[in-house]
Order: sequence, then C-alpha cells, then structure tokens
Amino acid sequence: MRRGEQRLASTLGAALLGLSTIACTRGDEPPPIYPDASDGAREFGIVELMRPITVPDNFVLRPDEAGAVGVDPLRGLVYVGSREGTLLAIDAVTGDVRWERALAGPVSSPPVLATDDEQETLFVGSDNGEFHAFDPDTQAERWRYATDGRIRNRALVVDGVVYLVNSRDQVFALDSHSGKWRWQYEQELQTDFTVHGHAGLTFVPPADPTAGEQGRLFACFDNGKVAALSAGSGEALWLASVAPTEAGNFADCDTTPLLDAAGAKLYVAGQSTGVYALGPDDGAVIWQFPAQGVGSVVEGPGGILVAVSSLEGVIALDHQGRSLWRTQLDPGSLGEPVIVGDTLILTHADIGLVVLDVPTGALLGRISTGSGMSGTPVFDPATGRVYAITNRGTLVGVRLIDP
Repeated sequence: MRRGEQRLASTLGAALLGLSTIACTRGDEPPPIYPDASDGAREFGIVELMRPITVPDNFVLRPDEAGAVGVDPLRGLVYVGSREGTLLAIDAVTGDVRWERALAGPVSSPPVLATDDEQETLFVGSDNGEFHAFDPDTQAERWRYATDGRIRNRALVVDGVVYLVNSRDQVFALDSHSGKWRWQYEQELQTDFTVHGHAGLTFVPPADPTAGEQGRLFACFDNGKVAALSAGSGEALWLASVAPTEAGNFADCDTTPLLDAAGAKLYVAGQSTGVYALGPDDGAVIWQFPAQGVGSVVEGPGGILVAVSSLEGVIALDHQGRSLWRTQLDPGSLGEPVIVGDTLILTHADIGLVVLDVPTGALLGRISTGSGMSGTPVFDPATGRVYAITNRGTLVGVRLIDP
C-alpha cells in the first residue's frame, strides 16, 4: 500500500462513522438519499463510491472543502484536490488511490485534462496562486506558473493556450506546452466587502478562423465589471457593469458568463442587482431580472435559465427574463449546479447534495452528508455519475438513474 493510500485508509472509519455497507466503499453505507417509505430515490440515483480524500479535522467546527473533480475515462480515474494541498488520482471503480501529489497550497480548482496533437497534460491551480501542468502518465511536473491570487476556477485550454483567472481579478493566457506568459488582463482589486467566490472564464471561437482571429473570452470581476477580451491579445473589446449604481458592498459579478446557443445573449448576474442578459457584441443590457445573491447561472433543457441564489433559492427564467418557477431551499450557501437531462444537482453547504426537477422546480431528493458540500458537482457521462466532495473531505460518486 502506497503512503497516500495508507494515510487515507487509516482515517476511513472516522470519516464515515455510523454508515454501513455499499459497493466500492470498503464496508461503509452512504447516507439516505430520500426519507424512509418514499420512492423518490429511484428518481434520482444510487451512491456507488465514497472515499476520504483528507484526514478529518475534528477540531474544526465547520470545515470547508471547495475542491472539485476532473474525470479521466481513458484511464478510469477521477482527479481531485483537497484543502490539505494534495492532488489525488482515484480509481473510479474501486476508490483506490492510484497516485498522490503534494502541492504547496490547498487545491480547490477542478483538474483539467487536455489533449492536443503533441501531448496530454493535466492542469490544476492552487490557493497559493500556483498553476501546475503535469504529465498524467508519469506525474512529472512539466511547468508551473505563479500568480498573486487563489486559483479556484476551471482553466480553459484552446489551441495550445491555457486561460485562467485568479481571485485578484487577473486573467492570464499561457502557452500550454511551456507555461510561457502570453498576455495578462486585470481589473482593479476590489477592497470593499465581496462575496466569497469568483467567476470563471467563457471562450467563444472566432466566427471566421481563416481571418486570423483567435476568438473571445468573457469574464466577470469583483467590482461588477463584465469584459469581452480578445483571446489573442487580451485587449478589452468592451466593458459593462452589473454593479449597483450607488456605492456599497457586494458589487461582485461572480457568475461565469453564459452565452446562449444562438450567440445572441450573454447571461451574467450581479450579487446585489440580479440576472442580466447582455449583448455579446457590445455589452448593452437587453433585460434585467432583480434578485439578490445570485452566484451562478446555467442553461437547462429547452433554453431554460437557472439562477442559483443563496438568499432567494433556485430561480428558473425564460430567455426573455420572465420567471418560470422559484424553489426556496433551507438556509445555506448554494454551489454552482450541474444539469443532466431534466435533473439539476447542486451542493448545499449545510445539507449536501440537493436535486431538483428542471421543468417544475420540484425537489426530487437530497443526500445529507452531515457536513454539507461547498464545491461544484461534476457529471461524468462515461459512468453516469455525479461526483462531489463533502466538507469533511469525502469524495462521493452518485450514479444517476435514467438521467
């Protein structure tokens, strides 16, 4: 048994105290998905994998594990980081640790596996601001790049360039093979109170690749600014704002920009102002839906927009900004959801996983983990599983039933 496996195995009993047997869990049963005497669990899924990834810290009253999962179907692995500063490769079937790599800071960003004509690379960022590129076969580090802020969002890898953003409102473009700096764009650091979290990046390919264009990036910042950037140079093509007009705290735009399928509207949200549809070519406001505390906006089946607010619950909108339904959940911080078919899965910092029906907003089920979940759930179509990590540091894999 390797060192990482021995250390994690020694804590398995403590991490999953009080649970009994399921497959792939080494003799531990998952928490119930639905209350007794209910058939709701059959509409949702089955817990197939549970694996501790951190040593439980019993002296922390409310731990926070912000890590997320990257999937590697070819090797049958899931990659996951932890607040202990460890990057793990875990067998998706057995839950065994295949390899482990210690980094200099907590790992909260989703690992990203990218392949091009030259090589395959595993990218991951850490809370100490370092961005790493690893060989997924040998685990050798190819290069690293240091920034001044936490890296918690998914990196984008396009045509030999990796794009990343950190918590200091800095956007970087690096050569994906060497880590060489290409360009950098940043907004002024926000010093007022902001909501914990930061928007990710969205890449849009060029309309005419033969014209020498490299596409655009959309980004949101803690001062409420929304930017369209040239992917080739980092030049700002336009700037808009979703911050409140009066001065004050919580001006953030923390939602990763979402471009609709037609390319006609760009959806973002301000923490204090609500959900916006902007023109992707100029940033002009098309419509606004007032709401407080929206931290993510995703697109569901039939063009439904789903906005998640830790204050107002889950809100469904049509593309004209009209409310379709609203589901208020128990108080607690809600994470960015993943939508699979008509099923929406999101994390709740006090409960665990919560599952809703997208067309109606009805609650389908939930998994209460005892410590809640704070990271982003990830769906792996190869296994049909949703992966998420509890705040006590246990990786959970739930196979969806007829997603």
